[in-house]
Amino acid sequence: MAIDLVAIEKMSPEQRAQLWANAQKRLGNGGAKIIELLKSSGLPIRTGGLSFSDPVWQRMEEIIWSSEARPLMIDATRNGLPALAGVEQLLVRELGDQYSPLDLGTASAGAIVADVMKVLGYKERRKGNMPEGSVAKTAAVWG
Repeated sequence: MAIDLVAIEKMSPEQRAQLWANAQKRLGNGGAKIIELLKSSGLPIRTGGLSFSDPVWQRMEEIIWSSEARPLMIDATRNGLPALAGVEQLLVRELGDQYSPLDLGTASAGAIVADVMKVLGYKERRKGNMPEGSVAKTAAVWG
């Protein structure tokens, strides 16, 4: 079976997760193209996204709530960017491919960022585009 966007759309999230895992094992033999296709599809590779008990969620919480992350989120906010833009570099560095929109990871990160920003006294103003090259495409802008 040829893997294209139509085939990916017909798959369940669990089937897409298996396809992702198989593609990771053969990056140089067509796997990288399949991973890019999965990423560009925007479809989840897990049913329901990340749970609070998921190790990836827990690690994202540690990163986003860290003393290193807070000033980065505040700086991004002061520059008119989504707060997530400030901390996303840390998420990518620490989590690599585990930080992904495919399992609603970027949305989960945005939810954790929202918790931090509210504690810091900020209010959500609007949704904004993330900088070019970001994993997330849009996120909340705070003020």
